[in-house]
Amino acid sequence: MNFKTPALIAALTLTASASFASGDENNLLDNYLDAQAHAQAISAQLETMGVESNPNIEFNSPTTLSQKLDAYEDKIDELQNQFDTVRSAN
Repeated sequence: MNFKTPALIAALTLTASASFASGDENNLLDNYLDAQAHAQAISAQLETMGVESNPNIEFNSPTTLSQKLDAYEDKIDELQNQFDTVRSAN
């Protein structure tokens, strides 16, 4: 029975680690999808104000999900600056 205990502990540790990694990946995906939606919402608002904008980002090379999230966060900042500029001009 003593031989089974370390194996059981190792299996449970591996399972827990995989669950946490999966959870982090899901959070990253959720954050990425939220950022995409946020960029689209700001772009749609700009369009209603008569400003052409593009909420999409073209990735020309393989990009990690984390890099895509960073790119969309930069896009949100860019679109928000456009929105603020247009709003303050009116």
